[in-house]
Order: sequence, then structure tokens, then C-alpha cells
Amino acid sequence: MQREGVENPSGIKGLLKEYYDGIAKGGGWGHLLSENFLLTGTIARESRGKGAYMNNNFFKLVKALKVEEMIAEGNSGFALVRYDLVSPKGKPFSLRVAEFWKMKEGELDSVAIYFDTASFNDSMR
Repeated sequence: MQREGVENPSGIKGLLKEYYDGIAKGGGWGHLLSENFLLTGTIARESRGKGAYMNNNFFKLVKALKVEEMIAEGNSGFALVRYDLVSPKGKPFSLRVAEFWKMKEGELDSVAIYFDTASFNDSMR
């Protein structure tokens, strides 16, 4: 369902910009997601639901991010993002992530993420 009272003339590109700005600031992006938001890609298992995505432990590791490239067309978007992370043991590292987004009815509806899982796992040790 489209967010009530909100028009989004910039489409998915505007939603993604607001999303990444919110991640960088540590909050203020949950309202951009659909209730049935779907996460897939190189993860242990897919998850469905806004709450499941927002409570993903990955976001606790993010200290900064830089969108290196973004392409948006229609209801689809792609972003190549470099995340600066800190492991639970305090080890800083960077991770480049390819994120493929879909928008539905004015909300971000899904993302498929792809990253080097071996490098991520090594950095978490």
C-alpha cells in the first residue's frame, strides 16, 4: 500500500536515496518498506516482513556507507554500496554489496543482496 498522504515523484531512486541516508544516520528508514518486505540473496535464509528486515543484526555493524553506483528504472533499482563495518569483536572492515531492489505501490518491497560471504565471515572472526 502506498504511504498515505505521501507522493513520491522521484520513484524508486528517491526511496533508495532516503533509505541509504537513513541507514547512514542510524534510523528513519523503516517507513519506506512494505509490510511484506522480502530479503533474499547470499544470506543464510530469506526473510519476509518489515520487522524481520529492520531487526537484522547487520545494521548494528554499520558505521558508515557509500553508495558507489545507483541505477534506477521503473520499479527496479540497483545499488553498489561500500559498507564500513565493525565486527562484534571490534574489528573494522569494509564490504562491497550489490543490492537489487523492487518497489511496489510506492514502497520498497524487496531486496536481493550479493556479497563476498567468505570475506565477511573471515572479518567476523
